[in-house]
Amino acid sequence: MRLRLVFTFLTLVSLVSMSGQDLSPEALLFRGKVASSYPYMKYTGIYYAYSMEYKEGTLKYNDKLYEGVHLNYNAHKGEMCVDNGNGMQPIVLNEKYFEYCEFDGKKFVYLTGVEPLEDGYYQVLFENSEAVLYKRIIKHYEARDVNKEFIEKVSYHFYKGDQYRQLKTKYQLFKFYPEYKNLRYKEQGTMEGDLVVILGKIYNVEGVR
Repeated sequence: MRLRLVFTFLTLVSLVSMSGQDLSPEALLFRGKVASSYPYMKYTGIYYAYSMEYKEGTLKYNDKLYEGVHLNYNAHKGEMCVDNGNGMQPIVLNEKYFEYCEFDGKKFVYLTGVEPLEDGYYQVLFENSEAVLYKRIIKHYEARDVNKEFIEKVSYHFYKGDQYRQLKTKYQLFKFYPEYKNLRYKEQGTMEGDLVVILGKIYNVEGVR
């Protein structure tokens, strides 16, 4: 009888311990649907935003800050994914709990109810108390005869206070800052690079030329 009581007690302790492990923040982070993969498709290009490789970064999720997690953004599905590094398929993060993440020198947020933008993940290229510049990356899958590829579509969205404009050229940015229309800056060779440098010059960001 005594032996049975001891066994029952140890079993209960074990169950409580396992339950505590299952409910840990790290365990909850890796609960969700498995990220999409395309093992049988033949295509050119990539469906992730920048690289097929998951990058180590920081994630604010469900009010908790995670550091050292490996992240990537599937721009075809519009899903932010996390890899737990155990060889299993990555997991899709629930956008309801997603606040922001930073990896490979890039910051992403999930916007919802922000007019006139569609709900989804956006890369933050520049932000301060007055202005913010977002980048939206979408990868479309197109199959034309034998040519199958992921086509990238990029758009830039700028807010200054309650003013908004989708920027299709860097010169449209000066509509918000007419006093800087003759601003001298070091051209970066891309519209995105120029937009970031122009805003950095306007707001005196350290290190911007």
